[in-house]
Amino acid sequence: MFKDQEGNYKLKVAFDYDDTLTDDVLFQLAKRLIRKGHDVWILTVRTSNEQYLEHYKRMNLEPKLEGRNEDLLRDAKELGIENKIIYTDGEDKLEFYQEHHFDLLFDDDAEWHTNPICESGGIGIHI
Repeated sequence: MFKDQEGNYKLKVAFDYDDTLTDDVLFQLAKRLIRKGHDVWILTVRTSNEQYLEHYKRMNLEPKLEGRNEDLLRDAKELGIENKIIYTDGEDKLEFYQEHHFDLLFDDDAEWHTNPICESGGIGIHI
């Protein structure tokens, strides 16, 4: 939590992307939080295009980037948070949640994401 220039408390909030921020109700919530000055991020287990290229380079395979993460990047751009995407590359989100000092995570996976965050003292909302 942080204070804005007027002394109002604001949250640093993370949204999972797939089956969370892709839900229109949660997308509209993210928009509203951003409008109100909260710090909104996308925290996804997806692999970034850079991570993807690195994996394929190590395996000496030809990558196929066309269309990769296109939906996520389009939505992030619409929200104005295209520079606020964290790709966990398949890892669970607890370490990223803690490292980036999030106040709150919205996610559709309780067992792997929201429960461990709550058990460690954070706030994970299973939707």
